[in-house]
Amino acid sequence: MRHLLSAIAVSAALVSPVQAEETYEQRLALATGYIDATLEDIDMAAMIKTMWQPIVNDIKSKGIPLNDDQIARINQLYQDEMTGPMYEIMRDQAAVMAELFTFDEIKAIRDFYATDLGRSAMSKLPQVTERQTPIVLKLMQEKMPEIIPKVQTILSEGATAQ
Repeated sequence: MRHLLSAIAVSAALVSPVQAEETYEQRLALATGYIDATLEDIDMAAMIKTMWQPIVNDIKSKGIPLNDDQIARINQLYQDEMTGPMYEIMRDQAAVMAELFTFDEIKAIRDFYATDLGRSAMSKLPQVTERQTPIVLKLMQEKMPEIIPKVQTILSEGATAQ
């Protein structure tokens, strides 16, 4: 929450009543404040669980037994390997936002996520991801046998054209 207050203070300092044209630096500062605030509220452990849970579910569906200790070790492995990189990826979103969104769009996003409704939506993102990931993985498994030969054909046609 204190990051959210500092993000609001930063954005207030950046916005003047007669702002000629916003700059990348202003958008980046606002986006950075927004990202810092969301990182305080996000349940990263739950988000990372969405990465390994479909694998464990797939293993179990194939009749391969997993005990609680094995599942806990898989969880710990993912937490150890993915927590730092996930925070880094999320922090890098500030630059992406500054490139893609206007100052007003970033401000609106930040303001929404500062509300109770916005925080509630943010807290449910791991659940959304958890439910969507197995569907996406299944789609990829189904489509890759069709796609890979077509990609290979495209690549071989490009090689013969050179």
